[in-house]
Amino acid sequence: MKAKNMMAAMLAALTGSFLIAAAAVAAPRFTMKLTTTTTNDAGVEWLNTLKKGIDARSGGRIKVEVYPAGQLGSAPRTIEGVTMGTVEVALNASGFYESLDPRFGVLSATGIFDSMEQGNKVLSDPEIRKLLASYGKSKGYEVLTTFMHTPVAVATNEPFKTLTDIQGKKLRVPGSPLFLHMFKALGAAPLSMSLGEVLPAMQNKTIDGAVSGNTIFTSLKFYDVTKTMTYLPSTHIAVVAIINSQFLKTIGPELSAIVKEEARKADEHIYTWAAQDADNARKVWEQHGGKSLTLDAPDAARFVKLAQESAEAVFSKNPQEKADYEIFKAVAQKYR
Repeated sequence: MKAKNMMAAMLAALTGSFLIAAAAVAAPRFTMKLTTTTTNDAGVEWLNTLKKGIDARSGGRIKVEVYPAGQLGSAPRTIEGVTMGTVEVALNASGFYESLDPRFGVLSATGIFDSMEQGNKVLSDPEIRKLLASYGKSKGYEVLTTFMHTPVAVATNEPFKTLTDIQGKKLRVPGSPLFLHMFKALGAAPLSMSLGEVLPAMQNKTIDGAVSGNTIFTSLKFYDVTKTMTYLPSTHIAVVAIINSQFLKTIGPELSAIVKEEARKADEHIYTWAAQDADNARKVWEQHGGKSLTLDAPDAARFVKLAQESAEAVFSKNPQEKADYEIFKAVAQKYR
């Protein structure tokens, strides 16, 4: 009986040791925080897709956490967090990264991306990927992805059917110098404003309209304030996800490769998903009584010409930015 009790005790001890060891193996070795300021959009879908891929392949070694809707802070704050190592991945519209490197401004230029499909082909081109990969050198981050998020439109209190309709109008634009220069050239009065302030400003007529992605206007229910949205030709929002460079080194080559491979897989998924999301946004806008307008051919051509002249003027101030703009234009031409 004594021998049996000793044997049972030994088995229990061995079992306990095994369970402790197994738990230690299963416990995540690294935490990877992914964040964006938006919700229920292509950016969040991409982050969730990346999480699923890493979860499936890392064997529990990486614990991936997704924080949408600005839960970890504003875009500038989380971008800074990536460079400092307090956040692993931040995904935002490309314009937010111009403070890190002004060359990100090229991604906002009219006339490079003709459509969501063509734009994603440009951004996935090996030459462009190599170029973007150089942006974070020695700055504490790497570009993990760039993809087309949404067509750019102007939601206005009064119909915007011709270029003369926005002359003198106060329009909220993304804070990029390119957008400010471009709309000044068109005769409008552009001003930078946080997106959260735009809807009440339009409602009380402090401003006459706003420039943003069509999916943003529908998700924030701008159709409760205005029914007019005009799409700008050859103008789209591209989003960028950056990852902390030290994190990639810390997790080692195997897990680093998994992260980058799953990012590419998430790209392939989002190309179709984002295009469908933009199309659904147009339908939702119209279902709520909104009108989707476009400029006629002469005005569209004039808009693109003025926008490209603005790009030349802005980018010429930075030789490297100008050189990158020329590369983007050449690659874009390949996919037309």
